[in-house]
Amino acid sequence: MTSIDELRREIDDLDRKLLNLISKRVELAERIGELKRREGLPAVDLKREEEVLSRGEDLARSLGLDRDLVLIALRAIIGICRKAQSPLKASYLGPRGSFSEEAAIKAFLSRGVDLNPMPSIREVFRAAEAGDVDYGVVPVENSIEGGVKETLDLLVETPLRVCGEVQVRISLNLIARPGTRLEEVNLVLSHPHALAQCRGFLSRVLRNARLESCSSTAEAVRRAMEVEGAAAIASKNAAVLYGGEVLASDIQDVRDDVTRFFIVGRDRLEGSGRRKTSIIFRLRHKPGSLYDALSTFASRAINLTRIESRPVKERPWEYLFHVDFEGDGEKDERCVEALRELEEKALFLKILGSYEELG
Repeated sequence: MTSIDELRREIDDLDRKLLNLISKRVELAERIGELKRREGLPAVDLKREEEVLSRGEDLARSLGLDRDLVLIALRAIIGICRKAQSPLKASYLGPRGSFSEEAAIKAFLSRGVDLNPMPSIREVFRAAEAGDVDYGVVPVENSIEGGVKETLDLLVETPLRVCGEVQVRISLNLIARPGTRLEEVNLVLSHPHALAQCRGFLSRVLRNARLESCSSTAEAVRRAMEVEGAAAIASKNAAVLYGGEVLASDIQDVRDDVTRFFIVGRDRLEGSGRRKTSIIFRLRHKPGSLYDALSTFASRAINLTRIESRPVKERPWEYLFHVDFEGDGEKDERCVEALRELEEKALFLKILGSYEELG
């Protein structure tokens, strides 16, 4: 009778062969990349990649394999080969294990992108603006807590455009050093949004614990591992990465909690095919000005998906309006006309970009 160890040795042998085949595929991709550069062809051939995925889907079905998992594996292999042909870089709010990293992985899994954690949202923007990376991944809006103020303010200043968006479901967990009991927790660390999203749990279970804000949920876990009696609110991925123990799972007050991330850079990214456009504008401070501005969209049956105001720096009681709407503000004639009319009515108008959902 075949033993478990013998079967595992067979699996190990297959893994070696599999990795050797992937290595051979990467070599071929590098040679193709060299030929593309010589002939002046684009580095990425989306039609060819779709053909590969379609073939893989058919083969998975014929072999009785899970179609979705096979497509994930194929996209990851395509990403490795893309990276060999023309490596791109992206920054995100770190450290590793943050929800921003999860968003970056979701956006760039099949695109062969090197991911670089940054200590702050401002540094994510700075790296992309300086050309150190091609793209930055920043949180822009949470379905419970609303807009991320730092991101909204930096979007006003940056020369970068919004190239794509990613949505990540947020599952928040209480994480501490292994062996810590719930009743021993006297300090809870996390990003301000995560702390706010767990108000109910904290008031019921840890009402005497001190709350302290961190730059990210992953940074909170890293710090909690160094302090006795401390716990962090973060993802289970962060717990695994930093050696923490999950004391309580899914502690957010609202289960359907989603955070939206913008991909900022200079070049468009292809995704779902459905486009949104994001803009920022400022109006004269007079009755009816906002109604008049928004009517440019209503009269053309353009659906607004978000509107949010932010104070204008150094201009007390004046506001910038951040608006997202469905459609391509650069190519769709209705949207182009609406923006042209809005520009005539606004004191300031900035088109952040037209983009698709990724991942």
